[in-house]
Amino acid sequence: MRIFLLLFTIVGISPQLIYSQTTEHYNENGFHMAPTNDSLLQEQYSNYDVNAAAPGYIVNGDTISTKSGFQIPLTIKPGPTDFYGKTIKDLVVQVDYETADRLHVKISDKEKKQVPVPDSPLGLQRPKPPTEPFKNPNYRFSYTPDPFSFKVTRVSDDVVIFDTTDYPLVFEDQYLELTTKVPDDANIYGFGETTLPSFRRNNKLNVTTVFARDIACPFYENIYGAHPMATEIRDGKAHGIFLLTAHGLDVFTVEGRITFKIIGGIFEFYFFVPQDNKPNSVVQSFTDLVGKPMMISHWFLGFQHCRWGYNDIEDVEEVVRKYREHDIPLEVNWVDIDYMDTFKDFTFDPVHFPEYRMKELSDHLHANKQRMVLMVDAGKAYMSKYEPYIRGAELDVFMKNPDGSNYVGEVWPGYTVFPDWFHPNASKYWDYEIGSFMGRMELDGLWIDMDEPSSFCLGSCGSGKMDQLPPSFEPWTLPEEQQYTMHMYEEQALKELAKTVSSEESRNLLYPKYTIHSMGGNLSEKTAAMIAYHYNDIPHYDLHNLYGHAECSITRNAMLKYKPNERPFIISRSTFSGSGSHAGHWMGDNWSYWSYLKASIVELFNIQMFGISYSGSDICGFNANTTEELCTRWMQLGSFYPFARNHNVKGAISQEPYQWESTAEASRKALRVRYTLLPYLYTLFEESNRLGTGVWRPLVFEYPEINSYLTNDEQALIGTDILLTPVLTENAVSVQGQFPPGHSWYDWYTYDRITTSLPLSSNKEEEWITLDAPLTHIPVHIRGGSILPLKDPKIVVQDTYNSPYTLLIALDEKQIANGRLYIDDGHSVEQPKVSNIIFKMDEKKRTLTVDGTFDYSQAEKLDTVKIIGGQSLWTKAIHDNGEEHELVIVNDGTNNDNNGVIVLVLENANIDLTTGPFNIKFH
Repeated sequence: MRIFLLLFTIVGISPQLIYSQTTEHYNENGFHMAPTNDSLLQEQYSNYDVNAAAPGYIVNGDTISTKSGFQIPLTIKPGPTDFYGKTIKDLVVQVDYETADRLHVKISDKEKKQVPVPDSPLGLQRPKPPTEPFKNPNYRFSYTPDPFSFKVTRVSDDVVIFDTTDYPLVFEDQYLELTTKVPDDANIYGFGETTLPSFRRNNKLNVTTVFARDIACPFYENIYGAHPMATEIRDGKAHGIFLLTAHGLDVFTVEGRITFKIIGGIFEFYFFVPQDNKPNSVVQSFTDLVGKPMMISHWFLGFQHCRWGYNDIEDVEEVVRKYREHDIPLEVNWVDIDYMDTFKDFTFDPVHFPEYRMKELSDHLHANKQRMVLMVDAGKAYMSKYEPYIRGAELDVFMKNPDGSNYVGEVWPGYTVFPDWFHPNASKYWDYEIGSFMGRMELDGLWIDMDEPSSFCLGSCGSGKMDQLPPSFEPWTLPEEQQYTMHMYEEQALKELAKTVSSEESRNLLYPKYTIHSMGGNLSEKTAAMIAYHYNDIPHYDLHNLYGHAECSITRNAMLKYKPNERPFIISRSTFSGSGSHAGHWMGDNWSYWSYLKASIVELFNIQMFGISYSGSDICGFNANTTEELCTRWMQLGSFYPFARNHNVKGAISQEPYQWESTAEASRKALRVRYTLLPYLYTLFEESNRLGTGVWRPLVFEYPEINSYLTNDEQALIGTDILLTPVLTENAVSVQGQFPPGHSWYDWYTYDRITTSLPLSSNKEEEWITLDAPLTHIPVHIRGGSILPLKDPKIVVQDTYNSPYTLLIALDEKQIANGRLYIDDGHSVEQPKVSNIIFKMDEKKRTLTVDGTFDYSQAEKLDTVKIIGGQSLWTKAIHDNGEEHELVIVNDGTNNDNNGVIVLVLENANIDLTTGPFNIKFH
């Protein structure tokens, strides 16, 4: 949410901090000026090579069978050691055949002194090991004893998908390295969180740093979350790799190999090898391990608005009013840190945002079936009379300095302390703070920000300064010379503090010899120092990437205690693998540039693959000033984000969609489509919660066998049946798209049909179809062969859902179609009665079959059935109960404006969806 770009000039190991104008770091296309060509990359990433001189390890003893696999003892071979840390001599390789498609390979130190990801909801609650190895898995593990290396092979085609042969294993206390071979031009997707211009990785030399960091979304650099997971597609077949670690790491995707370099912990790999070889099945297997995405409530799907920089509550009230005046849906109103009293969590500005007025706003929104969400930051004000600090200090829940005093950084309220989510009292502390705060406002959800955690100074800069204020609440605005002086003082103080670290700690936590390529310089910049301590004397160095994830877990539990049967609404900036089961995610402080509009698709593909289905990017861009055209195009695309919110920065021009008539018109049009699709979207989220698949999907994840889709990241599938082809370039009034073969694709607005040849032509120019896209129009297409449950769109979600259902039946070339509708009460955690309704249409049999379960007793009626793409001009529909309805022929196929598509409509059907299966016959 915040705009801080730091330039670091690294001198030796310690960086000199210089704050400067953010826009200087971007070119005219909005790309961060990170090195992008091979020569610059090789100059910057001079240590990308593998440590070929390392001797590696040798099997030292007998392999030991376990319940689910076996263990292999290793010891170091003679040769050079201690490249970046202290070599660990004896290791244990644990191999577990956990499921048919999941293999677990853990390489750890025999003495278990290295810190793994905690086996808990605050890290990863690992599944219980099976009582015996899974028989006939889809993979095969093999190894070579001297030097030790291993391979993972896919059984179905005998393809080696992970191979460390010829690359030495390095295992030191602060440096671990392992390399696998991949094809030279491998199709690798994932590893992050990083803002990228393309979904498929550049394999010539691509360095991804995984280290949570508060930075305004520069391209190619590590940002807020940590997700060391990737999917690779070879010859149309997919597999996945997940390296479970909370330590900072670099992932080098180089031509012919992937190299992992970690600054601590252990190697804990999971390999996902689904039997059907589908990318979506990789995601399912991954979320089987880390946790399925959370189930949303109906209202989560409504459009949302926020900005940083409202002067007072009247500004917020005006926004709510103008959305309604312009007939633009607004489901959720957010207020940024503006509402707080001097930026302290759980307080209200008594002048500009008095609590009683905020309560009145909340009541007003609820009276109009709308919602309110407020911000909560990670740091808590270090003030003796600030009650959240007092209560936390009494429970001793704040992170510590090495000497046992509170670690004190600096965030918006000034000097701040940070809750230690790993402390056993953290839940007790947070349950009270969250429950009491939400009850005061009848809040509907929480927005967790600054949870990397972010800190504006280096080290424990506020130690001994309780109730004092820092020189500036915005240190990046100070003269550069003063910033430099402050930073040098802070760094010296941090080095002095490091001298109090226990003598039993042999590692250099502040400045490890191997410096991951975090563009923020040293590891402690803009976050808690690596020598801040968590419960049980665990340095932040070992848990940094888990901080936001742990806060999400504890916040979700606190909200469930406040309202035990209400699905919690949480949006977090910092996430880890598995966070999607606790919270949603927005992709942070992006920019109002066209390149970021395009990048939002790539980011969503990645975050969805990481198991966070409820996610989205700030619509119209957060930083800098948007333009009418950019905001119009972004509102069109963003109207379909799973989490759809317009949000911008303090000081920028207002970008509410009603600010420009073209934007307002485009927003009304696109959001009308979204709200019409609410039952389809909600059904997809239930599928995501149950199976783990993403809601947004790249074409290649549905059609991995089509090579040209490997690099298509300009279109997006919503589920399997809705295809978006947005305009992503300035001044364009048309756009090109690809349409998967084997289906007809129908224009959402006109039912115009596009049919591609099978097989797909090898001529790329013939694969792309040009679509008209005037400024207020986004092309949306329906897959032939699908049946979509729809609603009549209203201004709020509740009214939309109260309308009757419509079935849109889009027939394929074989004149059949299928679809599903999931129904529950739309908000409760426990659902004793739900409906799972399956629709099948076969024109040749002249029958719509409706089957499944119909246990939800309050389902709205099915009022309309619309059939497109058929070949028959039916005039009647007869229900099983004998009721007969006339069909309206909207188009008889002679209208060439939509390629002769027949459109038939059954109106006023008034069919009950609670009484069980039925058929409709057509004549």
